[in-house]
Amino acid sequence: MIEKKFSKPPPLSPREYEKLGRIVASVYETGYLDMKQTYKNSLIKGALAGFGGVLGATVLIAVLLWALSLFHEVPLIGNFVTKVEHSIQSGQDK
Repeated sequence: MIEKKFSKPPPLSPREYEKLGRIVASVYETGYLDMKQTYKNSLIKGALAGFGGVLGATVLIAVLLWALSLFHEVPLIGNFVTKVEHSIQSGQDK
């Protein structure tokens, strides 16, 4: 008979969750974890997550603008785009 390699563990009872919480709290209280290293890792993780979000948003907006540039007239916002184009062109003429 073939055994499942990845089976879900049974759900924990509230009492087991409480016991697990006490274990995690005791790890922090005993100083087993180096708090300086923990803060450093958290700072790096947050900075990289922020950078990734900004980079992802930039790529998404660039792709969206590229896709819109394929159309001669943009539906729904065509008048607004035309006004922006005219203001940019008039600003470059000066």
